[in-house]
Amino acid sequence: MEKTADTKLDPARVRICLDEIDAELFKVADSDECQRFHKNTQLTAVVLLLLRASSLMRPLLGLFESLEFDAFDAVLRAWEEDWRLAHELRLNASADTAAAWLRGDNDTWSAKIPVLVAFAKGRGHPGPTFGRDYGLLSELAHPTRTAAENSVTLGGIRKGIDGARAEIAAAEKNNVDRIRNSLYRLIWLIGDQDAQFIKLPVDIKKMPASEKFLAEYDQIGPGT
Repeated sequence: MEKTADTKLDPARVRICLDEIDAELFKVADSDECQRFHKNTQLTAVVLLLLRASSLMRPLLGLFESLEFDAFDAVLRAWEEDWRLAHELRLNASADTAAAWLRGDNDTWSAKIPVLVAFAKGRGHPGPTFGRDYGLLSELAHPTRTAAENSVTLGGIRKGIDGARAEIAAAEKNNVDRIRNSLYRLIWLIGDQDAQFIKLPVDIKKMPASEKFLAEYDQIGPGT
């Protein structure tokens, strides 16, 4: 789910999209069904998680721009966990799970991957890769040798060591794709009106930058 034809990243454009997302989600939070997060409803749970996903994308951009890739995968993994749970809790069938999450019950913070896989396959996605994607994020989020060597490379860049910057060229390009993919999935989850989802009263027409980004993104599967 990390494919895009565009290899460039415009951080300012991404931030405009995030501002639009926040503005629309806070309007939803002001509705009678949410009452600015004081009413424990399924919609409240979903909006809380979507706002967290939007918020987490901002440090991702900062880490990308500063080349501080040590923390990039850890933040992206937190984003991935949040987005997956928001996806699951937006399903009509997840009302009880959303209530348990709002109460802070144990083991309610992690999405059920089989539920998301079943949804994606039902939408025609040929091969959801939720588990593999998460595993790849974990390698640099944990103190593995790969993660430590990555830190050494970044230290070399800070010290001006010849060739160090070239070592992260592939990661830099990949991180462009990952930020764009995350933004696409966030906008999609907010705007999609699948019958299996609870209604999220967001007006995508009031999010012109986000709507344009969604339309231009080269997604792999239908609506995912």
